[in-house]
Amino acid sequence: MENKTGKYLKYAIGEIILVVIGILIALSINNWNEKQKLDSKTQEYYVQLKDDLNKDVIFVNQIIEKFENYLKDLETYTNSYYEEDMLTPIEAYKQISILPVLSTSFSFNSSTIETLQNSGDISLIPSNIRNKLIDLKRQQELMILRAKYTNDGKNSIIQNLNPLLGSTTLPNRLNSQPKMKEFLNIDKNLREIILVYEGVHRWKSISEQESINKFKDMLTEIDTIVSLINKELKI
Repeated sequence: MENKTGKYLKYAIGEIILVVIGILIALSINNWNEKQKLDSKTQEYYVQLKDDLNKDVIFVNQIIEKFENYLKDLETYTNSYYEEDMLTPIEAYKQISILPVLSTSFSFNSSTIETLQNSGDISLIPSNIRNKLIDLKRQQELMILRAKYTNDGKNSIIQNLNPLLGSTTLPNRLNSQPKMKEFLNIDKNLREIILVYEGVHRWKSISEQESINKFKDMLTEIDTIVSLINKELKI
């Protein structure tokens, strides 16, 4: 009986050990599977983040080029005051009136980072990348707010043109209507019109030069983030 009891105990202990080993193996496999799912999910996020960032790079470069072209055209107008030829009011008006006064709205591709934050999956991203992404998003939001503030201030100046000029297309239309041109006599308002335009473009040029500088810093930051993501990508 003692021998049988001993055998049963050994058998039971062996069974328990096998069950424990089986449970540990199952847990290990389950953990491995979960880790693989999370790794795969993280890799997908990396691809989406790179896609968003690449789109932002294209957008930012387009805006920089647009702003720099505007600043060059404004400089050409400004330099005309230093030329030897006499600059007449009508010539000054023609030059400054063709410069764009409308502002450019900013829109960045932040859908992936927002998904990461809202879902809590942001914790899947390493802290060195995560912090830079959050800082970049904050910087982009500040630029959007500043652009709106600048646009509001500029528009308040532009409103002063309404009673002086009517529509910016009106002078050209009046060229084929001599009677209306004589009646409205917009030329008498050229002094105020030019001064308003000067104020608008002064406001606009400062804002866009500042935006160019910030955008260039942003491109550097994006390049750093993309390099970090590339190191994490397995595909």
